Amino acid sequence: MDSLSDHYIRDVASAMAAVLGSRLVGVYLHGSAVLGGFDARRSDIDALVVCEHPMTADEQAAAAERLSNDRLPCPAHGLELSVVTLPVTLHPKAQPPFELHVTTAPDNTKVVDGHGHEGDPDLVLHFAVCRQAGRLVGPGRAPAAVFAPVAHDLVLAQLVPELRWAAEHAPGEYAVLNACRAWRFAVDGTLVSKIDGGQWALRHVSTADHELVRSALDRQRCLPAAELDPREVTRFAHWILSRIIDASATPMNTHERR
Repeated sequence: MDSLSDHYIRDVASAMAAVLGSRLVGVYLHGSAVLGGFDARRSDIDALVVCEHPMTADEQAAAAERLSNDRLPCPAHGLELSVVTLPVTLHPKAQPPFELHVTTAPDNTKVVDGHGHEGDPDLVLHFAVCRQAGRLVGPGRAPAAVFAPVAHDLVLAQLVPELRWAAEHAPGEYAVLNACRAWRFAVDGTLVSKIDGGQWALRHVSTADHELVRSALDRQRCLPAAELDPREVTRFAHWILSRIIDASATPMNTHERR
């Protein structure tokens, strides 16, 4: 992650410390900033904030104001941040409840009050990444003490609908590389970046799909590359989906679980 983004996430952590005080457990960086492939031109800065107890309405408002792009401009594509309580991270489930969700990307700016919300299934993957590779920003507890292991089947159950959504709605390179990293997790339980997933897939796909994956990697890196054929993207994503479903039907042994 570049120095401007690193300085920014520290300011985010300071803002949340000012709002939550002693009830702050920690602020944890996740996503491409810790897995690799971060590019400020297109990547969000992903953060999870963990607190001891539920936020008050005043704390929610104060956090949203302090994290707004007007108050704290993001040097990357935008901030994506969720606040959750410690009991939630210690007992992950399919739709974890949350206190607050804030995004500041120009094309996706929102503040969502988590109170009364049915929960956010995306948090399953965020918890798993924080457990595996999350970076504590500022004072707080180590990720391993805050994020319990997330069951392999629980992660797979979230990867499948995300893969289907990406195949229909996301840019071609996102859909292809997201499928690759989902496949990698289904095979060996490792969560990686989209770029690392694509590089891994190059060693496992047929020669016919090498060009598709290589082009997706180039486009993800903002290198010159032809636009991906949407039909090929959909075909590839659904092929990977079938591999993941097959893999989910075969339980991993203890050594393979991470």
